[in-house]
Amino acid sequence: MRAKRSKKYRKLMHQYEMTFGFHEPYQVLVDSNFLRAVHQFKMDLIPALERTLQGKVKPLLSKCSLAAIMAAQPINPRTNNPFRPQHLPPPTVLPLRHCSHNEDDTPIDEVECLLSLLCPNTETMRNKEHYTLATAEPVALAHDELDSNDAKKRRRAEAAFNERNEKSSALRSGARSIPGVPIVYVKRSVMVLEPLSIPSERVRIGVEKGKFKTGVQAALDVVSNLKRKRDDEEEDPVSRTRGPKKARGPNPLSMKKPKSRAKQTPDQEGKKTKSRPKESEAGGDLDNADGETTSMPKTKRKRRHKNTKTEADSTEIPAESLTTGGIED
Repeated sequence: MRAKRSKKYRKLMHQYEMTFGFHEPYQVLVDSNFLRAVHQFKMDLIPALERTLQGKVKPLLSKCSLAAIMAAQPINPRTNNPFRPQHLPPPTVLPLRHCSHNEDDTPIDEVECLLSLLCPNTETMRNKEHYTLATAEPVALAHDELDSNDAKKRRRAEAAFNERNEKSSALRSGARSIPGVPIVYVKRSVMVLEPLSIPSERVRIGVEKGKFKTGVQAALDVVSNLKRKRDDEEEDPVSRTRGPKKARGPNPLSMKKPKSRAKQTPDQEGKKTKSRPKESEAGGDLDNADGETTSMPKTKRKRRHKNTKTEADSTEIPAESLTTGGIED
């Protein structure tokens, strides 16, 4: 399930990058409720935000949010200053975002401060600094007496808690009305990234339609330029005249390859010259009476078998018969 969620968040942040120009590190405005929820569920601030936004982050805390956090803390009797809460990270981890809403630099309501940072100009309704809002549902404070036996204290604590709930919902609804504001919130120990709001979706669709129109217009311009060139060529036929065609050679791939003759060694050449007179003797160029030479066919050499030799030996007359014949005479 975590893999599916991370893939969904990656696509969502890619849409913010392509439509509204977001880039890493993402600037995240953190409110007081978000810090309390992160501390309550024992979550690491920066790693959790990086897993949710699928990129490097730079968390920021406004001066008005810091004032709201310190106002909710009990006062130290020794220094007459509020105690530093445990859920507030050091300035090295969570730097301060200076905001000046008036000449005296006095802090204002946290919700108004964050909405003014997200959208400085209400006419344009644009998140100029590409901020991401990180908020959460309010958490019961330590000094809240929701379970008190005193009815007055319990009603007072419930009224304060409901007021914080209303402010949290007002902050989220105001951030949704501004196009191009990603909202991260903590719900049941899970950090969630909200999908595109309706104004953001409208802007995204408008940007996509604008890209499509520019692409179609560019294609039409190319076609019109081609038609214009054709018309100019038809009006000026001289420019279309071509020179005579040049004779080209045959295709070398379709030609028959020449036979390669092996080079003869000097010994083979000498043998050929010696065998020529024998051929003339045996086979015969003869001079005619008219002085012309006529070629005689070569006589074939007959093969003698061994049987012929044995027959000739058997036909020889013995010497004894010759002697006896001579005496009788």
